[in-house]
Amino acid sequence: MSSSTVDLHSHSTSSDGGHAPSFVVELAATRGVEVLALTDHDTLQGIAEAQATGVEHGVHVVAGIELSAKYSAGQCHLLAWLPSPVPEAFCAWTRSREVDRERRAEEMVRRLNEQGFTIAWDDVRARAAGNLGRPHVADTLIAAGHCTDRSDAFERLIGRGCSAYVGSGKIDPEAAIEQAVAAGALVSLAHPYTLELEGQPLSDFVGRLVDAGLGALEAHRGDQDEARQAEYCALAERHGLLVSAGSDFHALDLEGGPRGKRKLGRIGVPGLSPEARERLLSRLPGVPASLVR
Repeated sequence: MSSSTVDLHSHSTSSDGGHAPSFVVELAATRGVEVLALTDHDTLQGIAEAQATGVEHGVHVVAGIELSAKYSAGQCHLLAWLPSPVPEAFCAWTRSREVDRERRAEEMVRRLNEQGFTIAWDDVRARAAGNLGRPHVADTLIAAGHCTDRSDAFERLIGRGCSAYVGSGKIDPEAAIEQAVAAGALVSLAHPYTLELEGQPLSDFVGRLVDAGLGALEAHRGDQDEARQAEYCALAERHGLLVSAGSDFHALDLEGGPRGKRKLGRIGVPGLSPEARERLLSRLPGVPASLVR
């Protein structure tokens, strides 16, 4: 895997990451990342801390968010990179999304307790430094001895189709894109493979999102081989999109595990070309000209 001075997809304890926003930025600095986007799930809670740390360590931190959108088959996630300060209307919208996630988690806990998998809501809430998600419910199940690991929790109890699963209040991807674009964001389709689409159906779906304002496609990641990166670059070019790059980093202890290719600052080989990097950074809100080239 190659390293990069650009990593536009990372997570912290503000959602389902393992480290505080400040730690993520400090780690990025040690790995030579010059432009980092913190993109926690459906929340902006960690941005202020990350940007303050970025100033201290010479890392330009882009305000970002990973939006979960409604999709019938796989997963549709969108990365939105926003101007700083983030417009208040968009902040208010994300806060309403956070409330929806908390209500969903509460209902999951209620169903688990009804089924004999007793856990306390306060224990779940305490595990989340920021935005609540199913991983926090899973970790509480593990601590209570009901599950062996997160995979077990998702496969038996809280995954799609399971007895304690609660559907999210996700919105249509077009609506999510329009909300972000109205706030001045550049929006990218994250990890297209999770859509579980290939060929023309994937191209058709991307075309729908382009019509709504999609501006980029995540073509370069540590968990995408050279052939897959080339495929997504070609798809982006076909639709007039920028190509983006990100590690999808969550935690140091996952860098050597199942997510072993999601190392902060690693975006795969060959990764962004100098030309693609310049085009991308020139469109990112707030990136100084000195970092574009």
